[in-house]
Amino acid sequence: MLAIVVSRADEASVRIGEQLRDIAEWTESVDECRSDADGGGTVYRTDGAELRAFEGRHLELERAAAAFERPELLVFASKHAGETDELLTAHHTGNFGDAEYGGESGRFARAAPNAHRAVVHALAAHAPEGYDVGMECTHHGPTEVGAPSMFVEVGSAEPQWRDDAAARAVAEAILGLRGVPPDAPSEAGTRRQLVGFGGGHYVPRFERVARETDWAVGHIGAGWCLDALDGFADDDRQHDAVVERAFAESGAEYALVTGDHPDLVEHVESLGYRVVDERFVRETTGVPLGFVDAAEAAVGPVEDGLRFGETATDPEESWRVVDVPEELLAEATGIDPETVRDWFESNALAFGTEQQGTI
Repeated sequence: MLAIVVSRADEASVRIGEQLRDIAEWTESVDECRSDADGGGTVYRTDGAELRAFEGRHLELERAAAAFERPELLVFASKHAGETDELLTAHHTGNFGDAEYGGESGRFARAAPNAHRAVVHALAAHAPEGYDVGMECTHHGPTEVGAPSMFVEVGSAEPQWRDDAAARAVAEAILGLRGVPPDAPSEAGTRRQLVGFGGGHYVPRFERVARETDWAVGHIGAGWCLDALDGFADDDRQHDAVVERAFAESGAEYALVTGDHPDLVEHVESLGYRVVDERFVRETTGVPLGFVDAAEAAVGPVEDGLRFGETATDPEESWRVVDVPEELLAEATGIDPETVRDWFESNALAFGTEQQGTI
């Protein structure tokens, strides 16, 4: 069930709530077991979703999921404040460093990477003319929600918070999450989910991943988040604990790093996680991760030139590695390299390449 939190302290949230109630048929009931300020009072239910209003600000609402009946995913309908003009955005919550705006220091709410990816696509589909769609790094509270969660927001100032068209777009995107699992399916003991590190508060590289590949992104530690982590952690053990929480609360075993952070890459890998690049994410889109692992073990990693053919999206269980005679390959590529490349892409499950993508 999808749980939706509206805050009466947030005028954009209230407006999104009004649009939510307008675009679907809801039944109303009264919850007298909880205070009106704490999600009690009038409760709205529709197929696959429940909406409750709270008095406090979203970032201060710890354990909000307790007000709902077995929520699988919780969404905070919220305003976004910033110098970004017309913007619809979504992000996860938590603190890589000290908790200055809700939640606990060095803690994270459970992310919902798959649902987050879905809502970014939905925001793009419903955005009114003139509105951009974006993603943000992990920031502010709450850090204890009780279910996988995220903020879905309209921004970035009063004119947008009062824009019914923008509120309706966010409402449509939120309702589209009914039945969407918070996590990507399990594959070969892992999931197509990443923790992101580096970059600015707004994260175009990770947004490209979410919108252009089948990988999803959980918590994101932007450059300023990493600085906050360094200022918060008293020693390596505390630093490691925060990084490991970011992975655990993202359901992820992979990391994507933007910018030059060699020490961070080495550190993340020392904790047992795999740091990949955007090439890996794009090359493995649509390819079963079990086959990716097997092909890398047999041929070499994607980062060193392994590429996948069109048939790799549905590989046969039985396959073998074949070495193409070097003289034959050199002669063929010397005559028509594009045709040779096309043949490998059409007929091979995977193949190795060298510098500049040469087969």
